Amino acid sequence: MPYITFTTTKTLTLNQEKALKESAGQLISILPNKKEENLMIHIEDNQVMYFRGQEMECMKISCQLFHTTDYQYKKEFAEKLLKEVERITKIPVEQQYLSIEEFENWGKNGEYL
Repeated sequence: MPYITFTTTKTLTLNQEKALKESAGQLISILPNKKEENLMIHIEDNQVMYFRGQEMECMKISCQLFHTTDYQYKKEFAEKLLKEVERITKIPVEQQYLSIEEFENWGKNGEYL
């Protein structure tokens, strides 16, 4: 039950949004027991954001996971996703942040697990 939010200053094309969705969908399987069929993605483009004290193209990626995942899988996922975001959006990895939050409880299908 992963949930990923992409928030950026840049205005993305529909093709870029689809490419982000497809890349995240493929890469999520790096994390054990995570699949694209359970992945929810939210994309917010054209946002006002400041980075290093000024307006510039940047992106914040937030990934929320149900249960904990070993560090090496999160590292591989993060590094590959950041590179894909750069390839798709042309926002350098140096102008991206990614955070991963892990939850022991999660609601889905009308129940709280």
